[in-house]
Amino acid sequence: MSATRLLAVLFLLAAAFDSRAEPKPVPINQRTAPDTLELEDGTSLQGLILKNTADSVLFQSDNREILIPKSEIRRIRDEIDGELYFPDITAPGMLPSWHAMVFDLRNSDEIGSMQQIPATRVTEGLLRRIPYLSFRINTQSEFNIYGDPNNPVAIEFGMYGKQRSSAKYHQIVREFLAGHLNKREEIAALYALSFKGDKKQVGHLVFTITPPKYADSNGGWWLCVYNAKRIEGARIGEKQYDAVTRPFEEVNHRDGRLRKENLKSGESWLAALMTSPTGTKPKIRGFYRDKQGVFRLLTFDGS
Repeated sequence: MSATRLLAVLFLLAAAFDSRAEPKPVPINQRTAPDTLELEDGTSLQGLILKNTADSVLFQSDNREILIPKSEIRRIRDEIDGELYFPDITAPGMLPSWHAMVFDLRNSDEIGSMQQIPATRVTEGLLRRIPYLSFRINTQSEFNIYGDPNNPVAIEFGMYGKQRSSAKYHQIVREFLAGHLNKREEIAALYALSFKGDKKQVGHLVFTITPPKYADSNGGWWLCVYNAKRIEGARIGEKQYDAVTRPFEEVNHRDGRLRKENLKSGESWLAALMTSPTGTKPKIRGFYRDKQGVFRLLTFDGS
């Protein structure tokens, strides 16, 4: 897959929360909304489930919210073109798909918000010059997915600031990843890692923890899982890589907090970058939960 094509796939899938696909000169799927409701009258709605209770479903479709009684719903489908959002579809030795991971993230009580941010340059170490999608989770946690989101070569969680030494955060991340592995040996390797820095390998999968003291950590604590067989083939040229990433200090403070003064320009840069290879203007950049715990979307226009 060429670098341009790969980035087109990355950026289109990054906007997969959009409840209605805009004109798409580079189609990935006929349906990019994550949820489908099949109603008793035979109609089918594609969109996003905001809240699912025993009596009704709050559903966002075509940029509007509708409350649908369960009595009118025949079936709720959490799939895209037949690909179910369950971790047991991951083949042995492979990493979980984008869809499976994001589905679990948006259903985790620990996740208050998740928004796409510009990917910052990785100039040294194993993950250098591999294009990736980057997301800020809550305030100072980061989730990165490298390569094709449907078949990633690496996934990574990091924590900045005082919470980077939090045993609770370390445990949450490890439990989340363990839920997406399907071999006992892989799970055992994950739980055998020392939080102070370690590396374990099972088959082609390598599990690493990089503590803040290392130069390529940018002051954060990182847990990464990558496919040793495929990692080298995922790199792109330096010029191409620089075009799709930003300097770390331009996006973040040293403690990992986003630079508020650069947020707007960063969003504009990201939107332009995603539009360029695909011809599709992005709308959705993430989600958050309001005070009532209702799932809400974040858009590039600030709403």
